[in-house]
Amino acid sequence: MAPVGAGQGADRAPLRPVGPPFFTADALVSLDSLGHPALGLSVSVPYTELQWVKLEEGYAAGVEITVTFEPRSRQRVFGDLWERRVAVPAFANTHSPSSVLFERRTFAVPPGRYSVRVRVRDVGSEEGSVATDQLDVPDYSKMPIGFAELELGIQDSTGVFTPMPTRRFGMDVPGLAARVTLFDRRGGDWPRTYPIQFKVKDLNDEALITRTQPISIARSGEPVIVGPVGSPLFVGTYGFEVELVEGKSHWQASRSFEVEESGPPRGREFDRMMEPLSYVASADEIARLRELPLDQQVRGWEEFWKRRDPTPETPRNEAMIEFFRRVRYAEKNFLGFGPGWRSDMGRIYIKLGPPDQVESRPATVQSPQLEIWYYSQPYRRILFADREGFGRFTLITPLAE
Repeated sequence: MAPVGAGQGADRAPLRPVGPPFFTADALVSLDSLGHPALGLSVSVPYTELQWVKLEEGYAAGVEITVTFEPRSRQRVFGDLWERRVAVPAFANTHSPSSVLFERRTFAVPPGRYSVRVRVRDVGSEEGSVATDQLDVPDYSKMPIGFAELELGIQDSTGVFTPMPTRRFGMDVPGLAARVTLFDRRGGDWPRTYPIQFKVKDLNDEALITRTQPISIARSGEPVIVGPVGSPLFVGTYGFEVELVEGKSHWQASRSFEVEESGPPRGREFDRMMEPLSYVASADEIARLRELPLDQQVRGWEEFWKRRDPTPETPRNEAMIEFFRRVRYAEKNFLGFGPGWRSDMGRIYIKLGPPDQVESRPATVQSPQLEIWYYSQPYRRILFADREGFGRFTLITPLAE
């Protein structure tokens, strides 16, 4: 048996460029039919990032995708270059927020450490962007049993699995599932059944969903679908973990994901959201929400955001989605004594959104490090200072709010 922790599939964030056209590339280590390692890459480009050309009937767009895997030895470079075209019948299809151009390729590579580079060029505008990362391809030949990396996606009611390279989910999150390759080089007959356990964990590593699912495979290296989770999740960042335990040994693989849109918060989540919500709501609105009994909280939450929905004729409430986007960004990017959204920077970011310009001034003998946020409509100049030198910036121009 392998020692505890062997054969684990690592987690890493999806690749994203810093400029347009914006895309998402999810790289994962998988296994081919012979058990040799391979690098799978899924690329997702939103339709809204493409320049569309009018045809006699409909509209067309396309991208050129270049992928390279450069090993540390700098000997042979793996990869490919190809084009993908897409056509839609009407102009409305080109701006659908849920429509993406999706490409998936698998590359056979030997074990080692690689520099990954993905470039996407919009054929219409000829604008291109690049995303890079480092990843390790394990030598699975030395492991008797284990998992390759998880690929997250949605499993529909017919059992069809659709990968989601962005790892961002919404109201479809009950269908969240993982495709994983399980290899077993130990002797014995096939097929075999394994008691797989999967968990959904929050940022505090607390298991919110735990289920055991027997999985049968006909041969080593066969991909299987684990899930779906079957339950809604509130907006936030989570981890999907798959584990096989046999005696004192276990094998594990995990993948992080985000829920960007969900139903109303309930119970503890409802109480927790009242504080960041107070940055954009009036004191009277927060007081009324806090006073609601448990069975009326859902209705109160929905009515609050319905009043702020800029497109009430559509099922998406852009104002609520933007609020949660700001809360998540603040939680991840700003330091404070507690959650990032509770810091001065987090509070201003949630209230006003991302600044139009940021100016940083290094510390001097007379002054701490400063960061100045500028907003243009209306004009605001907001000053923060890192008085302690630990990256916890505090607001020193409160009247500018």
